[in-house]
Amino acid sequence: MSITTDSREIAMPQELGAAEEPVNCPPTPKYTDGGYGWVILASCFIITGLSASFVKIFGIIFLDIQVYFNVFAFKVSWITAITVAVFHMCSPVASALSLLLSHRNVIIIGGILSSLGLLLGSFGFSLLAMYLTTGFLTGLGNGFAWIPSVSLVTQYFTERRPLANALASCGECVFTFIFTPFYQWLVDLMSWRQAMMIIAGIQLNLCVCGALMRPYQPQRKCLNSTTSSASTSQRALCSTGPEYKKNFTNFFDLSLLKQPKFICMVFFGFFSVVGFIIPAIYLIPHAQNIGIPDFQAALLMSYWSAGDLFGRLGCGWLANLRLMKSIRLTTIMITILSIGLMLFPVAKSYMLIIIFSCICGFFFGTMLAIIVTVLTDVMGVEKLDNSLGLIMFFRTIGCLLGPPLAADYCLSREQSSRQDTEEMVKFTSQSQPREEAEQETLATDRMTENQ
Repeated sequence: MSITTDSREIAMPQELGAAEEPVNCPPTPKYTDGGYGWVILASCFIITGLSASFVKIFGIIFLDIQVYFNVFAFKVSWITAITVAVFHMCSPVASALSLLLSHRNVIIIGGILSSLGLLLGSFGFSLLAMYLTTGFLTGLGNGFAWIPSVSLVTQYFTERRPLANALASCGECVFTFIFTPFYQWLVDLMSWRQAMMIIAGIQLNLCVCGALMRPYQPQRKCLNSTTSSASTSQRALCSTGPEYKKNFTNFFDLSLLKQPKFICMVFFGFFSVVGFIIPAIYLIPHAQNIGIPDFQAALLMSYWSAGDLFGRLGCGWLANLRLMKSIRLTTIMITILSIGLMLFPVAKSYMLIIIFSCICGFFFGTMLAIIVTVLTDVMGVEKLDNSLGLIMFFRTIGCLLGPPLAADYCLSREQSSRQDTEEMVKFTSQSQPREEAEQETLATDRMTENQ
């Protein structure tokens, strides 16, 4: 007994000394593909679908809200403009809160805010109330939910990161494809206010997905493990999980504004949101204005989303092959998309609008599929949270300018057509008495001649 006691007394200092020395931990990759990452990817897929599809589906109730409040179209367009603008503007705040609290908590808060905004907006108190609820609260909640989920996907995937980002972004087009006819059916069955209440309940699924967002904390395995006390100290030394300093300056890295490549990404984000988001918002109202029935007009967004889905999957697979740089691939796809959007007004028949919707939706999806991958390649994974948040913040200006300008253009065109119609009616009403008087004069002349 004395020997074993002495050996234990001798062994314990050796173990403690070994624990104090730096442990030889083999290097492990910081980001690994697969595993629980597939759960993160599935959750991000649903979050992207719920947070981004509402802006496109809003076109279903656009004209109903305009008739309900009896206002011009550009006033109703401010609802979607505020939603998208707040979604982008709150991105730096969402990134900061993700580092300060956790990605999971921020997503759950975002789900509650998004659902609350839609629920309060469904009461339809006033257009100003919808600006504050459906516009501000819903945009804030969607931004809080989306930014942390995308950040976690990039942490869990390295080799398959382009494909993972493409799959996650496909949630937007899949949910838009499914929910567009479903929401149109709800509006036809009930009303736009009751439909928004049901949508508010569906948005609570963001909280469920947020609960599944487990923070990524990689650990290195140590070579030597002895007693419980020694292994505890070694585990503390070997832990290499991401630790962020609770410093406000680390959350908003304004030094990025000094980098030319980041400035180029900011300008790209601004012009893309000004031009490329407008067709998705006003496709349904445009089709309704030219005489297409409501349900068929709603199906156009489903066709757009189908092309969007194939574009994201195809471009994500192509980018994952690494045949060319992601930024070059993005440039090619954006050029084709711009040409397609310039030719879109040529389509007047329903079949041509379907064709253009599928083509433009396809190349629109290719752009969104690899935009996060391009930003990661340009700025690096370490700067992804800050750079993505700041770029989304600067895109706010484009979000506020684009939809109201497009609505104002449509409104001016509608007003001109209405004025032309009124003038034609006045001209017809004025010409009819003249024609009747001339006919009466001719009739009297004939009667006198016969007599």
